[in-house]
Amino acid sequence: MYADKDKIEWLLFESGKSLYEIQKKSGVAATTVADLAHKRSSIERMRFDNAAKLTKLADQLKEETTE
Repeated sequence: MYADKDKIEWLLFESGKSLYEIQKKSGVAATTVADLAHKRSSIERMRFDNAAKLTKLADQLKEETTE
């Protein structure tokens, strides 16, 4: 289990996935995902478990795009 700020930023801002899809696939609360995407909350200050979930989803999506 690890967290990667660059991967989370990619997921939120570059992956092309909707906030709803990110929330559903990651298991992170919708308000948390929305606050991060709208920069009302800081990625650096988010809970580690949420950061790890978002990083895991980013890894999965990047792996799907390279297959």
